[in-house]
Amino acid sequence: MTGGGTCIFVNGLPGSGKSTFARRFVESRRGWLNLDVDLLRGLLGTASIDFVQAGAEVQPLALAMLREQIGRGGNVFFPQLFFTPEEAAPFEEAVVASGGRVVRTLLHEGAEECWRRVEDRAQSSAPGSIDRHILALLAEAGGALELERMQQQLSVWSDGPDAPRIIYSSTSHEELALLAAG
Repeated sequence: MTGGGTCIFVNGLPGSGKSTFARRFVESRRGWLNLDVDLLRGLLGTASIDFVQAGAEVQPLALAMLREQIGRGGNVFFPQLFFTPEEAAPFEEAVVASGGRVVRTLLHEGAEECWRRVEDRAQSSAPGSIDRHILALLAEAGGALELERMQQQLSVWSDGPDAPRIIYSSTSHEELALLAAG
């Protein structure tokens, strides 16, 4: 591979299907990396003690992986909740600095459905799992109502010059591959 690769940022609510979409997209494509930060976070001992702190601790590792993959011409599927473009900026800057191209998407799913999925995942997960931490944090903040608030907060992405492409769980992988191809 030569030249920088492409990074598809898939933003969306917890439970919207970002990780599932990423896993299914990447499994049939050579040269793609599924850079799921929640999976990396779970590899740190900190995650079971302080879930939020683990996210901060894993950021440099995620940035290094992103730079390496894009810089060598590989592609990245990056499922992650970023409330604002400023939160995503270090990652997008790493892509561009590595010679790559950024594709922004927002995976849309209703808050009620996301809440149902978060609850279902947590119930079938082991104690101390990332899924249980996410459920606990969301439940403490208001559950489905918190997801509705978060969905409104994500609307800030539509206000900028590089608004994300809205995708759905029914969006075909071929359509995303075309976005990546430019």
